[in-house]
Amino acid sequence: MFGLGLTLVDSRRLTPTTTLPILSLFILGMCLGLPLAWQAVAGLRGKASKRFVLPAAWGLGLIILYLAALAGGQTVLSLKLAPAVTLPPFHILALALPPLLCLWGVAALAKEPQFTWRRLWGGLGGGAFGAVGLAFVIEITLLVLGLVAVVIILGASPDWVEQLRQSQLAPGGLADSPLVRSLIRNPLVIFTLLVSFSLAVPLIEETTKSLVPALAGVWQRPSVTQTFLWGVAGGAGFAVVEGLLNGSLSTEGWASVALLRIGASAMHCLTAGLTGWGWGQVWTQRRWSHLLLAYLVALALHGIWNAASIGMAVAGIALGPGTLQSALVVGAVGLLILLTLGEIIALMAIAKRLGGSNLTRQSPD
Repeated sequence: MFGLGLTLVDSRRLTPTTTLPILSLFILGMCLGLPLAWQAVAGLRGKASKRFVLPAAWGLGLIILYLAALAGGQTVLSLKLAPAVTLPPFHILALALPPLLCLWGVAALAKEPQFTWRRLWGGLGGGAFGAVGLAFVIEITLLVLGLVAVVIILGASPDWVEQLRQSQLAPGGLADSPLVRSLIRNPLVIFTLLVSFSLAVPLIEETTKSLVPALAGVWQRPSVTQTFLWGVAGGAGFAVVEGLLNGSLSTEGWASVALLRIGASAMHCLTAGLTGWGWGQVWTQRRWSHLLLAYLVALALHGIWNAASIGMAVAGIALGPGTLQSALVVGAVGLLILLTLGEIIALMAIAKRLGGSNLTRQSPD
């Protein structure tokens, strides 16, 4: 909030890219940090927590709220109604609600009586603060090492340094510069980007997200359904933070980014749920092979999603307007839509199957 106060002193510095991340982090801390603290205190005092249940009307209301936030945010941007001040509330709702809706739908179908509000907040907090924080430290370290390598390579070529300086001064900036376009067209650069985003990033993020159900089983022996729901909750918390911060980088195509986060949210929830299911198999039946299989499937899904996303971005920068670029972008968007539908169907199918087994287990002989 201090940074926001400084920008308010000089209105010329007040931009959405400044206010969105600051307010997003503040609201995230309030809306997630305070319930976590409350549940922690209640747990220490020995107070029981009720099962996590939301009426269907609440879910419908959240969907309507999401659509209203999406329309409101785009209206603010299109009409230029002081978006630095008016966009943040719409941004927070539009980017945070999709993963929370995924979690609500899965929990409703799983019908796990032991999945309480305390465990819900614990899973969300573990994903939002623990998994994101750990993944950020690892990824930023690797990024710094990569930038150092690039600087060393560029420093050995004075011509590249001069081209880079001129690109920064050009009206279109680095994104539209011939140097960047030539680099992105380089097969080695494309291969490096694909490997980084499709292999390294999924390895880091799926490992950190899996820590929520993994650590939960150290102190107790939860059922498979519980660990699956803990995984989904951790994935939802991770997706909320990632969506709020990544969506703050630029307001260009804001509505498209917000819609794309539906698929990214489903992907994070599904992949974390799968590894959670795998940990449940370990804690209940010592089936480590199931955990390995679930982890590999999660890596594959995450990698394919990232490959399609980064491929769309690379095509836009490297090729420029044209038939080939349009075809690649349309293909990538189509793949992302199919993945989104498949992820949502898979999430609900797994939850319903686990919910059916719960009912069978609870019913009298």
